[in-house]
Amino acid sequence: MMKLLIQHNQALKRAARLIIAYEMRLGVISLAENNPIHPANTEDIHQEIKQALTAFHYWRKWRGENEPARAVLLQMWASGKWTNRDTCVRQCYRLAGFKNMVTARQALVGAPPPEPLAIQRQRAMWAKP
Repeated sequence: MMKLLIQHNQALKRAARLIIAYEMRLGVISLAENNPIHPANTEDIHQEIKQALTAFHYWRKWRGENEPARAVLLQMWASGKWTNRDTCVRQCYRLAGFKNMVTARQALVGAPPPEPLAIQRQRAMWAKP
């Protein structure tokens, strides 16, 4: 998810740079009107905008579909029961509501590590008397 968000951000920056470059050379751009001052081929600008909108659409769709499952998986990870994210994902991705492990693993990217007290409690529970 983070990679897609970064790509979206970069595409928007490229589109903004193109628009700024055109505006510096030729004045304010109006994509809706045919202005004889501006070049007839604004395909580069339209392509950048289209790419940015597509990237944002995919990011929003992924976020909307997987947000409840992501919240559950983050809660499971924060419990401290697992020593690493991969083990947590392998054991819990279906319980959380994900359809595959790859998407579930992406949901844990950037998640903070569990609190040390939670890990100690889990280890104490599983310790043999």
